[in-house]
Parts: sequence; structure tokens; C-alpha cells
Amino acid sequence: MKKRYRFTALLLVLLTVMTLAVGCNDTPADTDTEPVTTGTQAASETELSDGLPDLNYGGDEVNILNMEYIISGPHTLNDGENAVQAQADVVQEANYYRRRAVEERLGVTINFIEETKFANIPGLVRQSVNAGSNDYDMVFTVASQQVVLMQEGLYTPISDLTYVNLDNPWWNKEYIESVSVNSDNPYILFGDITFNTVQRTCAVYFNKRILEERHGMSDDDLYQIVLDGDWTIEKMYELASTVYEDNGNSVNDAEDIHGMISFSGETYNWMAYSAGLEFTSRDEDGYPVLNLNNERTVELADKLLELLTGEHVFKTSVNNDQVTHFTDGKALFLANRLYICDWSALREMTDDYGIIPMPKYDESIDGYHSVVESLVQWGAVPVTVADYDMISAVAESMAYEGYMTVTPAYYETALKLKFTRGDDVDTEAAIIDLITTGARTDFLFMNSLDGIGKIFQQIGNSGQNNFSSLYASYELAAKGKLGELIENDRDNRQ
Repeated sequence: MKKRYRFTALLLVLLTVMTLAVGCNDTPADTDTEPVTTGTQAASETELSDGLPDLNYGGDEVNILNMEYIISGPHTLNDGENAVQAQADVVQEANYYRRRAVEERLGVTINFIEETKFANIPGLVRQSVNAGSNDYDMVFTVASQQVVLMQEGLYTPISDLTYVNLDNPWWNKEYIESVSVNSDNPYILFGDITFNTVQRTCAVYFNKRILEERHGMSDDDLYQIVLDGDWTIEKMYELASTVYEDNGNSVNDAEDIHGMISFSGETYNWMAYSAGLEFTSRDEDGYPVLNLNNERTVELADKLLELLTGEHVFKTSVNNDQVTHFTDGKALFLANRLYICDWSALREMTDDYGIIPMPKYDESIDGYHSVVESLVQWGAVPVTVADYDMISAVAESMAYEGYMTVTPAYYETALKLKFTRGDDVDTEAAIIDLITTGARTDFLFMNSLDGIGKIFQQIGNSGQNNFSSLYASYELAAKGKLGELIENDRDNRQ
């Protein structure tokens, strides 16, 4: 991800938000709460603007299909039926006022068509586009669904969206290009248009008490390892492998103390794609080329097997179980997404915890590159929209306002919980910066090409490094699928 905020500047924005909204609790905002600072107001302080010309669409309606409340916020403040607490109220208020700011800026009326069951969204999009209907001007849903819909030719390329400028800091251009079939012809809207971008970035949680008791290390010691560039898979194994403690029944079970938690094969996938290796490259036309079958990849599989197998590992196939094991103070490390900071289990955890990046392959990797996982939301514009200019202006304005207020509000309400557990706020803020600004996603993570993209997950499930045989079994079909995607992309551009 691009670096969006210096933490000191971020706090200035957050103070504005927090003075106008309740904190991280379950109490709805008062009815007389004033709006948060809009992007236009904040721009005068930061010399940023949305870059749009003077536009007014005379109250035209913009219909946005989305997963409930992730991008829209409540319909009205203090609406008991619609108010939700998935994130703290300050984020919902920021979303609410973001919508108002965009409507006022462009003279539009935004209607959010909210679908609580995201599994229904692909069917709704297909039905609308195939009927030639203009039901939805934008669609937001999980990336794993959007990948398929884009490949079916249901969305318009960003090059047709007049006012969307991917060079602006509120768009994550590097991510958009990396997951697209053609890096020069992307279709997705991704960045500060939804704070879900930060939520779905993977990271490592650690128990400060266990770190001190088992290794005589403080959280500052571990943070320094990260800041020095030495946080590797091998270092993580070194710290995790000596933690195991049996509860007295001589059985490795949920009552024991573990060094590491393995969430089915998913942990292997998250950690492999966070290691800093690139599993695809690009040809001269911007299309992906497989770059998976090499010595470093085989060695990566060995490293992950060493880390994620053995008595020091608590294995579970249930996400809630792995989080509970960690919050009960029974594990040193947990690899998961940043969004679990919102969970009550983390808020109520007795032990203090910290957050650091996913470890890298070795010290030679430049920076940390925690993966943004596949349930992150992407936006897109259906090919049936009536006015590309208007929709592109709305998208640009929404992303800009998100950059100025909504994403900072999420940092405050979700990640502030972690800041309150340490004394060195500046260091902890720098660590969070490392996680979010270095995050990325390989094309193969989002386009598994008939299974080859899940090869690390399969190695984890089998418990043995059978990479070479697995790769050989997938290679022909994967290359065929990749060729099909490229051909479809070329056809869609004609």
C-alpha cells in the first residue's frame, strides 16, 4: 500500500473526528452531534483537494449496491433499526458524513442498496447487467466475488471513468495493478473508498506476558527486531518453538500453552503471500506470468512447515477458536487480520498484546508485505451505467473523503485499542505504519488459477513439503486458465 499518513498528522484528523463523535463504545451518538470535518474543510489544512472541477448533477440519484454498512454507514444517526456496532460509532458517523459531503459537493443523491447476505450480490449484478438494466451505478462486495464478475465482462474499465485518477493517494494503484489481469487496464476501485482495506490486512498478534516470561523480552525488544528489518519466519520460529507447556494430561490440546496458532491451511496461505516473494511477474503487455516454481519457493514451504507444525502449534479449523485460544492467554503468536481488533475478545483480553507485521522470508527482503486477504471489498462500475462521468466523479469524491476522514477514524477506533496497552505510542504507531503501508497482494493470491494459488494451503494440510509434485499436477491447468483470462481480457477491450 502507499503510505497515506504520518501518525502525527493522522492524530490531528482524529481529534477533529473524536470531538464530534462518541468514543470506542456501544453508546449511539447524541442527536445534536455536528458533522465531522469534511474533505473540503480538511483540504484547506493539508493543501489537498479532490481535484474535481465544479460539478453539479442537479440531484441525480446514484445507486450503490454494497455489503451492509461497510461503505455506507447508518441511514441516519441514532437510527435504532439501522445502527450497528461492528465498528465503533465514530467510524459509522464518518461514513455517514462522507456520504453527505459527496452529495453536497456534486449535487447528487446517493442511495445505498444494502445486501446483508453478500452471497446474493453476484446474482443481483448478473441479473441486472444481462437484462441491460441500470439498477446499480457501483457495486461493492468481497474481492473473491468481484474477480469472477470482472472476468465475465460485467464491469467497465477504469480508463472509461473520466474523473478517477489512480495517481491520487486515496487510490491504492499498486494493489489495483497487482491483482488485475492486465496491469494497464484495471477494473477495480480500491483504496480509501472503503476502510475495509485496512481491516483485511493480515498481521501478527503477540502476548506481551508470555514473551517476557519465556524469553525475557519486552515488547520494545520485539518492536526493535521488526524496525531493524530482522523479523523473519525463522525468528518467529525461534521464539515460538520453545513456548509449549502441557497442562498435565500429556495430550497436546486447547488447555496447553502454545507458541503459535495455525488456522487450518489458511495460515499457510496468509504467511506465504506475506513473505515478500513475488509469485507472478508481468510481460511486456502487462499480463501475468507464473514465477512460482523455484528454489526460494520450495524453501519457503520448508520454513512454514517448521513454524506451523510440531507440539508448539495449536491447530484449529475454526477462526473463533484460534482467537479465543490467544485471548485466553494460551499462545504467544496469532496470525490474523487487523479487523479482529474490533472483537470484544480482544477488548476484554486480560493480558496485554501487541501487533507486528507478518514475518518476511529472510533479511534480504526489502520491507514487510503483509497480505490483504480475499474478503476485502472491491468496488466496480457495471457496464450498464447511464452516466460514466457522474459515477466517476462520485467514486473519486468518495475515495477522497474516505482518505480524509473515514480511514483515519478506523485507525482510531480499531487500532487505538492496541495503542492504549503500551507506553511507547510513537513506536507502536510506526509498527502499524509498516503493516499498512507495505501491505500488498500477489495476482496469484486472488486468482488461484484452478488451484495452484492455494498450493501453500495444501502443503500445510498435508503436513509435508510436496511442492514439486503439487506444482507439476497443477501447472498445465493453471497455464491454461491464465491463457483463458488473458484472452477474455483482450476480447473485453475490443
